[in-house]
Amino acid sequence: MAETIVLMTGGPDPLAWRLVVPVKGGPGAKSRLHPPPGVERAALALALAEDCLTACAAGMPRGHLLVVTTDVRAAAVAERCGAVVVADPGHGLNRAVEAGRDRVLADGGPDQPVAALLGDLPSLRPGDVLDALAAASEHETSVVPDASGTGTVLLAARRGADLAPRFGPGSAARHEAAGYRRLELPLPRLRTDVDADTDLAAALALGVGPATTAALRGAAATLPTMQASVHSFDEDSGAGSVLLDDGRQVSFSAEVFAASALRHLRRGQRLSIDLAPAGEVSRLWIVGIGEDQRIG
Repeated sequence: MAETIVLMTGGPDPLAWRLVVPVKGGPGAKSRLHPPPGVERAALALALAEDCLTACAAGMPRGHLLVVTTDVRAAAVAERCGAVVVADPGHGLNRAVEAGRDRVLADGGPDQPVAALLGDLPSLRPGDVLDALAAASEHETSVVPDASGTGTVLLAARRGADLAPRFGPGSAARHEAAGYRRLELPLPRLRTDVDADTDLAAALALGVGPATTAALRGAAATLPTMQASVHSFDEDSGAGSVLLDDGRQVSFSAEVFAASALRHLRRGQRLSIDLAPAGEVSRLWIVGIGEDQRIG
């Protein structure tokens, strides 16, 4: 069952939560991300984490943020933010979350509220963290899905001992099936995690933090154009939809098509697109077609 509006009435104060943020870091981080020329993938991955951790630290009391990592640079960022650094035991995201949870339980006991948040949310703001935890406070266990609705960005348990992570492909449905209340919160900055190029474009449209901005400075003009394939097109209305390269289907309006200078689209045709913060197509074009397009 999903919820879109949650009123806080009797759960724990958002500031009572302990927040566990796993950060992989290092050369193996963000292998599906293709940074623009001159930007190292590891440096960009660290910047994504730094913006996320900075927002979390600004919203949480000192000592309530735990960062699980073995990466030296990520640990240094966490320490600057006043976070407790927990060694990542390896063997994947779920084990990392469990290590952070176990550290909280060792210090605060089994009834301590614990939430796990992904560490690749560069658009996150402190208020997003507190709003999400306030919503989670109304349920014994809860899950906030990512922007696609399939992954998990936040997993929470009012009794920390009940936090049992099941991250991985399709984790939102898996958590929901395990009894976690699905919270469809209107918090796009919290729900936009960055794994692939399309995710980075969506985060940039929302606005990213200073670390990610600095990492990409001077490379904005070389960011790869987002590509998609036509999925459906209504000849009468001009509206339709496209499939992104990560499999997501997004729609475009008749107004967007009318502004494209294109006269027809066929299923499977490749397009260049821009995405609006809400996730729909805000612009579409084919290189070389249109007054603002030049070839060569």
